Amino acid sequence: MFKGGFFPVLKHSLKQSVLIEKPRLNAQIAMDKKLFMDLFLLMIGGTCTALQGAVNGSMSIHINGGFSAWLSFAIGSFLLFLFFIIDTRGGKTVDWRNAAKTAPWWSWLGGIPGAAFVLFITLFIPYRGAAVVSGVTICAQMLTSLFVDSFAFFGCNRRPATLPRLGGMALLIAGVLMVALG
Repeated sequence: MFKGGFFPVLKHSLKQSVLIEKPRLNAQIAMDKKLFMDLFLLMIGGTCTALQGAVNGSMSIHINGGFSAWLSFAIGSFLLFLFFIIDTRGGKTVDWRNAAKTAPWWSWLGGIPGAAFVLFITLFIPYRGAAVVSGVTICAQMLTSLFVDSFAFFGCNRRPATLPRLGGMALLIAGVLMVALG
């Protein structure tokens, strides 16, 4: 099916993906050869987010919501550390001194909203359901993302909240309300 087998092709595709390359400053959304793999990996990430909430919620019923969220972060941190070691050859390709000097202070705090997200989905999914909690969090993510894009916060490219984008947001909210109230 693939010359050289599936895994070498997947490894090559991952290396060519936005996932592993340095962020593209001033990049516009365009149909390029990496787009398919980027979308595929983002779909896997979205699937993992939904599964994570359901699994953490189940664990929180049996022990404690805070511990369940912590356990999720501990295991995830270990896997991300392994990825970091492989991706940076043990940290040798990272210019730590430059990063400490040039990265904005807020860029070091990304784990805080991530921890809040994991804690909240862990606590609410057992009682509200995975679809409702995921839908509400996706709406919140989209609203926040529209705001961030519109004002180019955190180094993002400016993408105004145009009528089609706002219409899409309204449809998303309507869909979540149908799921929540249906």
